[in-house]
Amino acid sequence: MDCFQELVFLGIDVLVLVVCGNQYLKLRKNCRALKEAPQLPIDENLSERLRKEPDQKLKYVVIRGSVTPIGRPLHSAMSPSVTGVLQTMTLTEHRVARAVMGFWQEEKQIIHASSNEVPFRIVNGKHGVEIVNGLSAELLDMDTVYENYEPSSLSLFDHVFGLFSGVRQKGLQTTEQLLRDGSFITAIGELEVENGGLRLQPPTNGAPMFLTTATKNTLLNRLEQAKSSTLLKVLICGTISVVLVGLITRKIYKRKKMEREERKLREQLEKSRTERRSRLRSTNLTEEQRCVVCVENPKEVICLPCGHVCLCENCAARINLHCPVCRAVIETKAAAFIA
Repeated sequence: MDCFQELVFLGIDVLVLVVCGNQYLKLRKNCRALKEAPQLPIDENLSERLRKEPDQKLKYVVIRGSVTPIGRPLHSAMSPSVTGVLQTMTLTEHRVARAVMGFWQEEKQIIHASSNEVPFRIVNGKHGVEIVNGLSAELLDMDTVYENYEPSSLSLFDHVFGLFSGVRQKGLQTTEQLLRDGSFITAIGELEVENGGLRLQPPTNGAPMFLTTATKNTLLNRLEQAKSSTLLKVLICGTISVVLVGLITRKIYKRKKMEREERKLREQLEKSRTERRSRLRSTNLTEEQRCVVCVENPKEVICLPCGHVCLCENCAARINLHCPVCRAVIETKAAAFIA
């Protein structure tokens, strides 16, 4: 197919367009939800307000306060003096790998990750809100309390094996992140009354939960910028798709037009040849010399392997399966020259 390359590029571009389009719709939905989310102070009036709401909950709210563990906090594995409520440990492999074009490029791959959490609240003075499933937040700002990179000591065999396998390890990086107790953060999610207390959890309507050090306006600006850049990608991918579809359509149209012209030329040549042969054919034919199908033109074609000379050229073009004389299977046909 002469437009195979364009079809491949179009498929890739459409795939990227779908991914970017879904991302843009998600960001637009998140921006709208964040704009409409009220920012509520954590005080003695918050519980009363929630109890007046349907189901005693608000679908999407913004609160700000200090992180306080409920019970004993977590201690950092690498820096025991540091405490917090959410902890992640990540082991990352740094390596160089051969890309598709044959060039070597650096890559990172997480080979192990673990997390821990303890119940905690966001408090403002004497009042607080419990945070549920904090690790599931779409944006979770945590402090890096430990980071260590150990380069790999490779032998000659490792270098040779990496040359043939296309992957060579450079080193391992260990990272520990902690949401420290006492951190002042912004929490965004679904707020409800549960067993006489307040808790904030991931929204059941699909909106994202955020635990971030940024303010609502700062976070909204980030989402708006991400939405604008994603929209630009959508427009670029859409333009490329339109151009590719135009090129493919143009090529298909030109090919179809050429096929129609060739078919028309073949029909004209065939008609001219048929007329010329009909003028040259003898009209004084006996019954034995006429085609057994049309009984008009002379016998001109032999059916093989049976060997019957029984068809004119016009009828031979339409009969391909069985000999009209003996019903034998026709394997091939050839011109017959009768003296």
